[in-house]
Amino acid sequence: MHEYNDMYEYNEEDGGIQFQPYEDELINEYLIPKLKGQPREEITTKDVYSKEPWLLDHPMGSFFKKNEWYYIVTRTQLSKKKIGCGKKAKRKITRDDDSGSWKANAKGYIRDEETKMVIGQHQTLAFVKSKVNNEKKQKRGDSTSCDVVVPGSESSWIMTEYMLPEIEGKFRELVICKIHVTENSNEKKKDG
Repeated sequence: MHEYNDMYEYNEEDGGIQFQPYEDELINEYLIPKLKGQPREEITTKDVYSKEPWLLDHPMGSFFKKNEWYYIVTRTQLSKKKIGCGKKAKRKITRDDDSGSWKANAKGYIRDEETKMVIGQHQTLAFVKSKVNNEKKQKRGDSTSCDVVVPGSESSWIMTEYMLPEIEGKFRELVICKIHVTENSNEKKKDG
């Protein structure tokens, strides 16, 4: 069994702690309490599908690992008429332009540490820019557009959704998302 304090790791850099939960802890300690109306404070609610991941206002500070954030997200279900009988989540960025979407990759089960029973699932996704809009202008905060490359837009963005196990015919609306960014080799070459 995990110790409650295992979720937090000592950060040598600033002498503080960092949030490092196990997958079963995300389900048992954060998702289930949120569903019961007893949310914890460490993970905030955010619509991660409202804009590109590099444009989200991620919390800064040392609580989360560098370039890693956790959010509670309410997913939107695709129309039952369109695809997958309503089982699939809408992961396309919901702005007025076609900027990209989160594409699903690996999927797996989360087991309780003690009982070994399946208590949840995780789905890994990667953000893929639209081919049509790959070089399109980015909107700035003042609603004007700019041609410059926005910091972070050339990085690789990965998201993992954590949810309760699927039940036939039931869409899992509430999930916990962990978003992290890794630098592309092109960005490393520019900096080096």
